[in-house]
Amino acid sequence: MTALTSGDVLASRAGAVARGLRTHLLAALCAVGGACAGGARPAAVPPADIPALERQAAQTPNDPALNLRLARAYYAANRFADGRRALALVLAAQPENPEAQAYLGLTYEGLEQFDSARSVYTRLLATRQSRTVQRLLSGRLVLLTRHELQYAARQAIARESLLARTPPAPNTVAVMPFRYTGGDSTLRPLERGLAALVVTDFSRVRRLKLVEREQLQALLDELKLAESGKVDPATAARSGRLMGAAQVVQGSFTEVPTTNFRVDATMVNTTDAQVAAAASGADQLLALFDIEKAVVFELIERLGITLTPAERTAISERPTRDIQAFLLYSRGLEAQDRGDFAAASQAFQAAARRDPGFSAAAQAATTSQAAQAAVEAPPTEVASAVAAAPEGGEAPPSPGAGTLTSAIDATVPSGTSTLNLMDAPGGNVPPPTNPNPSGEGGGINVPGPTLIGTIIIIIRRP
Repeated sequence: MTALTSGDVLASRAGAVARGLRTHLLAALCAVGGACAGGARPAAVPPADIPALERQAAQTPNDPALNLRLARAYYAANRFADGRRALALVLAAQPENPEAQAYLGLTYEGLEQFDSARSVYTRLLATRQSRTVQRLLSGRLVLLTRHELQYAARQAIARESLLARTPPAPNTVAVMPFRYTGGDSTLRPLERGLAALVVTDFSRVRRLKLVEREQLQALLDELKLAESGKVDPATAARSGRLMGAAQVVQGSFTEVPTTNFRVDATMVNTTDAQVAAAASGADQLLALFDIEKAVVFELIERLGITLTPAERTAISERPTRDIQAFLLYSRGLEAQDRGDFAAASQAFQAAARRDPGFSAAAQAATTSQAAQAAVEAPPTEVASAVAAAPEGGEAPPSPGAGTLTSAIDATVPSGTSTLNLMDAPGGNVPPPTNPNPSGEGGGINVPGPTLIGTIIIIIRRP
């Protein structure tokens, strides 16, 4: 793996993303909600103004405009708990104030109360009509989930001694990234792609409960295992215990003479780091999916699990029959894991162009596009896009096809959408409840966060 998977680099990137998104999201919501005349951004309130504002608020404690200015200043000073109290007064008087709602979501993020932040953003998303704003808010939710997983991984590591004494949930399985031991660097992204396939296939077995690939990857990044490449039964078992898994699948693949491509996998018990089952398969690279299915079926059989006909049929399904499209998809997963949403979007779109029926690639492209839009759009461009966007947005073109070389090297212009944008969820969302009270009493449910809104890769045959 590259150094970009280091926990330190990820933390730095996440901090930069969070700082940029605070400004971008506020500009978008202000322009859409009409909280600012003419769609202009609200005036910045520096932290130095807090004492004077607090004195004014003491005289007129229920003034919503004054409390909103105070909330802006508190947010700029990272005084999130104070900001939340000021925003409560604003929203008591003006429940639909979009600027106050936006600040509330950002404040919940500052407090690391991710469920409450998600409730606020989802409610705002449900009321927006512009596709541009839908994409920005959807991207914010993607990044929120990413930050939540990173936070949960840090909490799990901090509580490792306790978790080591906690029995894992029965029949819970985590799948490590597969390790490539060959010399063809173009195949390395299959480390993530193969893991995603195995997660999907094992999830088809009713007796098993799967740890999400992104959840485990966040932990591995924090542990820096991905960077060092040190994945043996002992480290796999440790990772599984931190995720609350009873067993961990780990594997490797490489090129071999005559058969060209080989995959080996083992199932490790997290309680004692002993190998519970092992399987392998080899064939030509074009038979990659056949190899992977054979390995999965063998592991399941060695575990003593009898599959129903429906489960066997579901596991046998292929995400795509185009190996080159799957390589591109795997490259997208690799970029997504390191937080490079622009590269991830290009790879996923290229995979979808090669195989328009590759639904997992299309879905992943949509979320990566949304996350990248939320990361890089300057405030003035966000405001302009919101003001110019027609109600409901424009219909995007269908993805096209191309050769593997052109698909890999294709450059997608900034802001270009070749896939359907994520639909905004409908219905009303209740006020933020059940927050993750970091620093304010209570705790999170380690080993993993509540995965509401988590992006789950579902691979189906077209």
